[in-house]
Amino acid sequence: MKIKYDFHIHSALSPCAENDMTPVTIVAMAALNGLNMIAISDHNSIENIEVALKAGKEFGVTVVPSVEIQTAEDIHILCMFKTLNDLRNFYNNINIPRIKNKPEIFGEQLIFNEDDEITKVHEDLLLVSADISSAELPKLTQQHNGIAIAAHIDREANGMLQILGTIEKNYSVVEFSLKADKKIIENYSQKYKILIDSDAHTLADISLNSELELKENSIDALFEYLKG
Repeated sequence: MKIKYDFHIHSALSPCAENDMTPVTIVAMAALNGLNMIAISDHNSIENIEVALKAGKEFGVTVVPSVEIQTAEDIHILCMFKTLNDLRNFYNNINIPRIKNKPEIFGEQLIFNEDDEITKVHEDLLLVSADISSAELPKLTQQHNGIAIAAHIDREANGMLQILGTIEKNYSVVEFSLKADKKIIENYSQKYKILIDSDAHTLADISLNSELELKENSIDALFEYLKG
């Protein structure tokens, strides 16, 4: 069956996202626009994922537990998991330097409950590099039943191709932005599984055009496809 997806959406926990990007609003907007499967992939944090998962059950949208890790080389990697527990165990093994955020410069980092109420403000800046390399990250991700995906490789900022000049050998899935050249995507599809995501920081940015052919609308079916 055809699954409409967007696996790279930032909630207001990411300092660069708009404050109306609450996990419930994101899921509700995805449902309204006919998306079947999404992931909220915040920068170096997972604190809005549990609420998103609950909202997904209410709105009939499959929400994949995810996070976007910024590696020691400043490369962005999407790390996707089958369960929230797997994501938490993985995240607890990531060392992220503690630098106090300056919201007037970088933006607020907001955590919400199921009623869209702000319950906490994350005070440590999330736009920093974790103490793990892009070469090491896939192994740690796999240890927790997840998969590491080289994010927006067609972009200059924080893209693996721009920084390393190549795709690390332990990556079998790569992500392109919505603006990527179709011929380049086709070329990489000969060797890699491809995702095309929005990297949305506003509700209007969420992609409605990306599709995968999966046997069913489930996280297990997604992982079977990505790892197959």
